[in-house]
Amino acid sequence: MRPLKDLIAVHIADDDVGDYLVREAGWYAVDDSDKPVLGPFASLAECERAIRERLGPLR
Repeated sequence: MRPLKDLIAVHIADDDVGDYLVREAGWYAVDDSDKPVLGPFASLAECERAIRERLGPLR
């Protein structure tokens, strides 16, 4: 299994949907290669919670 990459929360606007290859605007967890891996979320708080759950307690 590949090690988990660092994830950050990013808001992707309607104008940037095509650049990130996602279907809708919203908050996404993006890895260190700018690839959205979780989302979309309605709020930053929801996105950050999903990141914490994905990375686990050691991060």
